[in-house]
Amino acid sequence: MLKNIFIKNFAIVDELSISFQSGLNVFTGETGTGKSIIIGAIGALLGDKIAASAVRDGAEKAIIEGEFDIHNLSEVKSFLRKIERDDEGNWLILRREINASGRSRTFINDSPAKLDDLIVLSDFLIDLHGQHDHQSLLKVESHLDFLDAYGRTHELRDDVSALFKTAEKYRVEIESLKKKQEEYNTQEEFLRFQLKEIDAIAPAEGEEDELLAEEKKLANAQTILEKINTISNSISLDESSAAHLISRCLVHLKQLAEIDDQLAVHVNEADSALIILEEISQSLQMYAGKISTDSQQLDEIRNRLADFSYLKKKYGPGIGDVIAKRNEIFTSLKKLDSLDEEIENLRKEWKKSIDAYLDKALALSHARTNAGNQLTKHIPQVLQELGMAQIEFNVQIQQTEVALGWLKLKDKFLKPGIKGIDQIEFFINTNPGQRTQPLVQIASGGEVSRIMLALKSVVAHAVDIPVLIFDEIDSGISGRIAHAVGQKMKSLSNTHQIICITHLPQIASAGDWHFQVEKTTHNGITSTNVRALARDEREFAIAQLLAGDKVTQPHLDSAKELLK
Repeated sequence: MLKNIFIKNFAIVDELSISFQSGLNVFTGETGTGKSIIIGAIGALLGDKIAASAVRDGAEKAIIEGEFDIHNLSEVKSFLRKIERDDEGNWLILRREINASGRSRTFINDSPAKLDDLIVLSDFLIDLHGQHDHQSLLKVESHLDFLDAYGRTHELRDDVSALFKTAEKYRVEIESLKKKQEEYNTQEEFLRFQLKEIDAIAPAEGEEDELLAEEKKLANAQTILEKINTISNSISLDESSAAHLISRCLVHLKQLAEIDDQLAVHVNEADSALIILEEISQSLQMYAGKISTDSQQLDEIRNRLADFSYLKKKYGPGIGDVIAKRNEIFTSLKKLDSLDEEIENLRKEWKKSIDAYLDKALALSHARTNAGNQLTKHIPQVLQELGMAQIEFNVQIQQTEVALGWLKLKDKFLKPGIKGIDQIEFFINTNPGQRTQPLVQIASGGEVSRIMLALKSVVAHAVDIPVLIFDEIDSGISGRIAHAVGQKMKSLSNTHQIICITHLPQIASAGDWHFQVEKTTHNGITSTNVRALARDEREFAIAQLLAGDKVTQPHLDSAKELLK
């Protein structure tokens, strides 16, 4: 249970510490004194989003700290072990700090923690019912959540949710591939034409440079042959050739070397020069022998280079780009060929996920039907205690059929959802002899408040939430009904710690502990304070709820009677 809450620099609270007890803790106070601020602080402690404006003017940060007795809360201890927080003791301390900038920090047992972990813990500890939360009953979509909480079907619902996401993931992937397939199909003919056009020429990497070099040789073949012939003649054919002249020089050098052997080196050099000239001549003659003067070969090369120019103009700018484009087209067509197989494989996996989803969804639907039958019996019993003696209440569970979809049961398509296949709605009848009608259409404000209290009480029993907080659940009721609501809360406090903010004396008088919320002003600064009331103070506080501003002896006498 909640043992203590400490609030500092939150809204108009300067510094406040409230110690709670087991049983029914009631808070009263005039409108505007800050009762809802206390509820807001508890909400912040449980992970609610808090604006920077919640920090008291002039303060750097607001601090909210709660101390809980968890000695018999095994789920809380298990979660603390999961997130590696101390779970050895019987106490849990939660703290939130909200900076003036709007940023907040979270602590669990004095260690920094994630806000998500704090929110999970809060679900085990407290159910907080705000001033307007009972209006959620007027939204049909909330009925399913109430039923699942009562039936404790959340594990099944989590499985259904995960399987729905998987099935939807496959559906989206298949739709995406089919769209891509349609796009490819519209382009396939054109892509195959482009591939055929490029492959018909089939350019190779580096081939263009080779062809250009070969084309240059063939275009200049006659000039090459003429120049090689001239060079050969100049080297060795007549008396004025280079070889003949070097030979004559070599004769004279040998004669000089016989006179002075230092000149022998020149003999060797001249001899080498003569050999080099002969090798050049032979090499040129061999080269000339390979030179083609075939004009047809030149035409073929020029035609292929023209094909290359066409491809470059269309797919270029270079032949490398043309080859890259060809590979890109080939890959796209290959993907198109494999898309059918890929889609078929995904369809098989999708079918498995749909079957698994349907199995779990039907199991969840069965569990909800059982829970609905129990709730149908349970709620009227509780409402009878709250002054709604002859009310009929039932839970209607339906599935929505659609013309076409991916979830088929027997011969019909059902609308799937992340919470399953069921649509839940509460129906009531407050007038015997009439048929039940949707709660959202016929329930009055006071009836909605009592039905909400009934639901909260039976759900709290079902899920073992130790602390229930009600912020003015008495909306729209008074007199005898208020007394019944007070007695129900009193009864509920035998198994749960109840914290209740109320304006009704009948409910306040049912409390085991009574706290007065007051607003004071000191040196021009307003603050909210809370104090626990003694017995005689309780009488006066309840008399104030009965009388308003002026309390008389009859009011005090009535207050005493209520407290009895």
